[in-house]
Amino acid sequence: MNTALRRARNRQMFIFLLVCFSMAALLGRLYYWQILQSQGGYQLAQRANNEHVQNQTVNAPRGLIYDSNGQLLATNVVRDDVYIEPHQFSVDHLDSESTQTDLQNLVHALHQVLPDISEELLNKAFNSGQASVRIAGPIDPTQSQKLHALRLPDTFLLPRTWRIYPGSDLAAQILGYVQGEQGMYGIERTYNKLLAGKPGSVTAETDLNGNPLSVGASSAQPAVKGADLTLTIDSFVQYMVQTALSDSVKTMEAQGGTVVVINARTGAVVAMAGDPTFDPNNYGSSVDKRGCLGAVEAYFNPALYCEYEPGSVMKAVTMAAALDQGLITPDTAFNDPGYISFKDADTVTNWENKGYGMETMTGVLTHSANVGAAYVAHNILGPDRYYPYVQRFGFGQKTGIDTLESSGQYSTNKSAGWTPTDLTRQAFGQAISATPLQVAMAYQAIANGGSMMRPYLVAGINDNGHVTTIVPQFLRQVVSARTSALLTGMLVSAADKNQQATIPGYSVAVKTGTATTQGISDDQTEASIAGFLPASNPQFVILVKLDRPQATIYGGTAAAPLWRAIAQQLMWHYGIPPDRP
Repeated sequence: MNTALRRARNRQMFIFLLVCFSMAALLGRLYYWQILQSQGGYQLAQRANNEHVQNQTVNAPRGLIYDSNGQLLATNVVRDDVYIEPHQFSVDHLDSESTQTDLQNLVHALHQVLPDISEELLNKAFNSGQASVRIAGPIDPTQSQKLHALRLPDTFLLPRTWRIYPGSDLAAQILGYVQGEQGMYGIERTYNKLLAGKPGSVTAETDLNGNPLSVGASSAQPAVKGADLTLTIDSFVQYMVQTALSDSVKTMEAQGGTVVVINARTGAVVAMAGDPTFDPNNYGSSVDKRGCLGAVEAYFNPALYCEYEPGSVMKAVTMAAALDQGLITPDTAFNDPGYISFKDADTVTNWENKGYGMETMTGVLTHSANVGAAYVAHNILGPDRYYPYVQRFGFGQKTGIDTLESSGQYSTNKSAGWTPTDLTRQAFGQAISATPLQVAMAYQAIANGGSMMRPYLVAGINDNGHVTTIVPQFLRQVVSARTSALLTGMLVSAADKNQQATIPGYSVAVKTGTATTQGISDDQTEASIAGFLPASNPQFVILVKLDRPQATIYGGTAAAPLWRAIAQQLMWHYGIPPDRP
């Protein structure tokens, strides 16, 4: 009896000790969580609170982009994506005949509204077993209305904001496009921070299902809309230029082309086009398109990125340098037998070795004589007087336009490997690379009395009521007003005698270029023409460049007709009166 009692008491003691040990362990855990973890900064209350508090980011509406006349170039629309919930039709449930029938009815109904998605693909999506699958989007508003009206089970629509471009490919290489929330290329990239705005947030207490509680605590930080931009581009001129360039590329059987139209007085870009181009609404389909003779994707603006040897349009820069330093006049003459040999440089010849006898400086421009340009650069200017003017005209450096660009390049007498041959060739636009915009801005300085302006694309910024107007910016005095007037007269004389880009009633100052590249056949040219009008009171600078045209390879016959057509349209569109009888 005593033995049985002793055993019973031992069991009671064991149970008592076990309970005490468990209580001690529990108290220890409570002390750990409530005291130690709380003192360490890890608040249990906060963790518990986070279980039923949701934080959601509210995307900011992206800023709009307008042309100079207020026409919308880039805007936003809300479109629906279509999602399904395949887990409702798991393999276990599909054994039921009624479930199979319901699924096929649902698939058929979706296919009727979304005909681009086959029933086979829809069945695969429903058999995936995933919680949700996006099957389409963005869909057009009519399709959204039909799906809303059908109230299909296990199907829901999720609205999403999309960037669209009403003009399709209009000014696409200027604008760029948006991928996700990030601007890609052009204005969309350069001004992405301004256009994107600032996202907001919403914090709210929710029930077990994640639904906001009407009586729960909540807070909101509203999104700040992105700034709206107004560009210097005139949509009418841009459309006209793009259409005319595309037609000219086809007619001349060229590989591509570029046009730049600049306000001669302010530096504002009126139009800027490249071919081939792309549609930013469907940028993915243009991934294989190439510009700059295949060097870059079509998304890049060729006026800013495509460096090329400008050819004879550089002869105006060579003449400007000599005129400005008083070393020549328009009537200064020399003998041109069709070639010129230098002791320290290679022999230079004219196109087809033509000689022009006693030739004036104006005649050098009229005949586009390489010999005359090389003579001026080598025998009259020399490197110390030539290269400072090449730099003043903006070559080998970025123009300062308000978007990304290339700088071009050339070597000087202070460069490693330079020879006097580089100087003689640069005088007529070889052994130097430039962007179309750089060439256009060189002619802008000539047109504007020698004053170079900074080119720009954005005319105004409206940041939620805070309006900033971009004013024209003077960069530097490249040549004197007298030099500008003398050179303009020489270019007008050359245009009148060649009749390549003349317009009845208007004086034009232009220079053509037919550039060849070393190591490439002479019939693979960069045909170009640059100039301004009306010459007596310049309003617009126009540059046209065609890449390796085949129908005719010369600047005067391939590029000049397009230059003339654009110039004529500009005079009509802006109502600029003639300056000639």
